[in-house]
Amino acid sequence: MTFIAGMLMVMLGGATGAMLRFLTQEAGKRWTSLPGWTSIFAVNIVGSFCIGLSFGWITAIGAADAGDLHLSNLQHFQDAETISLALGGFVTGLCGGFTTFSTFSLDNIFLLYTRRWQLVFNIVMSVILATLAAWGGLELGGTFA
Repeated sequence: MTFIAGMLMVMLGGATGAMLRFLTQEAGKRWTSLPGWTSIFAVNIVGSFCIGLSFGWITAIGAADAGDLHLSNLQHFQDAETISLALGGFVTGLCGGFTTFSTFSLDNIFLLYTRRWQLVFNIVMSVILATLAAWGGLELGGTFA
């Protein structure tokens, strides 16, 4: 994969994903009486499903052994450059732009298969530290007003 082509695929996918997240949030505000967080919750669940679906579908199409879906085996795919571009556009770009939670979820699946103790650490510490970081940023940001 050329570096520029990869960047363009991620950029296009990311812009599309971010716009879809925005539209989902706006639809939630305009057409439902649900609390605002439910739109993000839905985005996280749908995005996690989509990243799994995209990764599974793209890698199954290009894999010499369709049952082996680990990222480390991408170089063995029949058309690795096309697969890498598709993964960049859909997985990193679209799903990552739609929700970074989907990438976190996919990483957790890989950890489940390979390093179970790291799975627990990743889930617990990511949620705790990300929440604390967001709180800290919110508090710090309020001091600039």
